[in-house]
Amino acid sequence: MSKFKAGNKAFIVESSIFVKEVHVIKSSGGFCLIKYTKGDGGYRVRESRLFATEEEAKASIKKK
Repeated sequence: MSKFKAGNKAFIVESSIFVKEVHVIKSSGGFCLIKYTKGDGGYRVRESRLFATEEEAKASIKKK
C-alpha cells in the first residue's frame, strides 16, 4: 500500500540540505511522480525519499 496518494502534499530533501515542498501526481510500485509547488518541473522518486511533514524532513537532515 502506498504511503502517498495522488494529490497529497509531501516534502523532499535535496542536496542533503534543502527541504522542498512537492505535490504527488501519481504513486505506484513504491515510486511517486512529484511536481514542485513553485515553478515547473518534477520527477519520479522512491517513496522513501518523501516525508509527510517538513519537520520530519528536517529531522532526517540532522541524522546524516
